[in-house]
Amino acid sequence: MAASQPPRFDWRVYADATCAGLTALIPVPLVDLAFEATFRRRMPATIARASGRSLRPEVLARLAHRDWSLLGVAGCLALPSAVARYLARVVWRKVVYVLAVADAASLVSAYWHRAYLMDHMIRAGHLDPGADAGWALLVFQRVIREADTSPLVGVARQVASASRRIGGLLVRARRRGSPGQTETLGEILSAHWTAAERSLRAVAHRYNELYVQRPEDLGRSDSPPPADGSSGPAPDRLDDPGGVR
Repeated sequence: MAASQPPRFDWRVYADATCAGLTALIPVPLVDLAFEATFRRRMPATIARASGRSLRPEVLARLAHRDWSLLGVAGCLALPSAVARYLARVVWRKVVYVLAVADAASLVSAYWHRAYLMDHMIRAGHLDPGADAGWALLVFQRVIREADTSPLVGVARQVASASRRIGGLLVRARRRGSPGQTETLGEILSAHWTAAERSLRAVAHRYNELYVQRPEDLGRSDSPPPADGSSGPAPDRLDDPGGVR
């Protein structure tokens, strides 16, 4: 399929993702995780609405699933080590604001990449009724685990540093559920969008590469058979990551 015009920056796609990352700045242990969970659960439906789509409940649930690799380092892929890292660092990072900003910047960047890839999948029709959503979600999870989100940490740090009254901001965003509540933060990402999208587009390129492979090529024993019984997933529309809007 011929590539279409690159997508325009749409803050609705990144608003909840940004809030989820900024919860690392909340100075109360466990409250930060509760707020992060709220914004993470809201992301898929909000991103789908931005494209005029709706997703099935089971797809929404899988997209909102907690990915412990978002905590930051390669060694935190397993749940026990992620929990240990959280408990070990939580008090220290709440006391030392510089460390909290660094954690928030890494988390915001990770969530931006996650939001971009969700948007790409939704606009490509891979989560629509009748599509092989199970396969698309498995590929999504692998790409997110392997993604290098470091190129956007600098921009994410600007967002985190600009969020001085983070508690009130996140409470309002959580209560009202409107991207307009955080639109001033969106201006920072918008100003760097041309450069930022180069990193974001890389996850969509990787997703496209893996989506057309056979399950056994990914080495995933839990990979489901393709919906049509063929040797690999039938790509509905694998558009160029530049956009399908």
